[in-house]
Amino acid sequence: MNIALKIILVDENSGRSAMLRRALQDQGHEVICRMSSSSQLIDSNEMTHADVVIVNADIPDEEVFANLTDVNKNKPKPIVMFTEESNSEMTSSAIKSGVNAYIVDGLEENRVQPIIDVAMARFREFQALKDELDATRNQLSERKAVEKAKGLLMKHKGVNEDDAYKSLRRMAMDKNKRIVDVAESIINAFELLD
Repeated sequence: MNIALKIILVDENSGRSAMLRRALQDQGHEVICRMSSSSQLIDSNEMTHADVVIVNADIPDEEVFANLTDVNKNKPKPIVMFTEESNSEMTSSAIKSGVNAYIVDGLEENRVQPIIDVAMARFREFQALKDELDATRNQLSERKAVEKAKGLLMKHKGVNEDDAYKSLRRMAMDKNKRIVDVAESIINAFELLD
């Protein structure tokens, strides 16, 4: 049995969206919002806390891709797009906007669930990589701050690198702060003096 998902469905064709809604409900999902245009996607995405966004567009335009990009910047969700036609420019726009599954000329009820599953798996994988990259960038930034603070202490106090680090560590323990926070305070203090 599938996990019940809350889905936002974007489709200008009400007949086609009714068929897709039935297929989703048959799988135990709930379409919590159906809209004919992607222009209000951000607001609906924020209000309803959907698990997945499904866009069904004959020929998606740049506005659709811009709205999906906004979704991914503000509150990322797995996104599935069904389209009747495609070209390399549309495919590229879909990828850049964060579409996790891009299906051309293939909206068949029995394929909807596996496509959603793939989109969710790709989304989780991408989010894990993004989180890992963000953590690595943060660690690098913190390391740079500690190194800069050590350099300032070495220059202005005339101590070696080991003593500068011990001094940072001692200040952090005395103030019950992280070393990086103390390092940033030292950097800020020296910048005020310069």
